[in-house]
Amino acid sequence: MPKVQLQPPSEDPPLVAAMRAYWSAKRGARALPRRKDILPAEIKEWLPSVLLADVIDGGADFRYRLVGLRLHQFFPTVPTGKLMSEALAPFGAETVRKTLETYRSVLTLGEPLRIRGDGAWYGQEPKFFDAILTPLSEDGDTVNMIFGAFDFMWNLTELKLSDEASDEHAWRAAMASVK
Repeated sequence: MPKVQLQPPSEDPPLVAAMRAYWSAKRGARALPRRKDILPAEIKEWLPSVLLADVIDGGADFRYRLVGLRLHQFFPTVPTGKLMSEALAPFGAETVRKTLETYRSVLTLGEPLRIRGDGAWYGQEPKFFDAILTPLSEDGDTVNMIFGAFDFMWNLTELKLSDEASDEHAWRAAMASVK
């Protein structure tokens, strides 16, 4: 059965570590950085793996504002400008539900969320991913955008997930732990 971990205890891989450090530097003394703090010229090498999503109706949905070219291959159509629920609909209702719930958790957490797992968990073809989703806020309090980066790998030995994360119950418990 596909597995996923939220906030895995292992060390961040290079892309996730770099994005976490960038987000932290951009927020400075504020609780959350703003969208205008994120400068494409400063993250040029990571842009193909980056996404920006607007929070719609307090997290009822999200709209992909920017999706890096490396990520396009994991969608049936270009996701930029589409609601997440629309862009992910071809993968099934369960994938849409899990993805929206994961993104919503970033709103309540108010800090970066690392996600690592089997892409099949989200209705994708066999592959593994390590990702980070970070909150952005124009007013310093309310999260209005998600800034994230995804790294995909096909070498199964690179990813070792505990059996604890292997079922729906464990996934729900992991989601509850970040709220």
